[in-house]
Amino acid sequence: MYAVHLTDAELETARHALRAYLSAFGHDEAETVGEIRRVIAKLDAAQTEDRDPRISA
Repeated sequence: MYAVHLTDAELETARHALRAYLSAFGHDEAETVGEIRRVIAKLDAAQTEDRDPRISA
């Protein structure tokens, strides 16, 4: 397992890039689509984990 430290801007860029990459695949690449969706879910979770709920954005 790897840990990657990203700024908020880098995290958002990675998320947008993966969503754009995801749109390039069709139904024949179900395994790749599933993997991309899992990575996007992890990025979304990482953003919410790192935020301190006491600090408003």
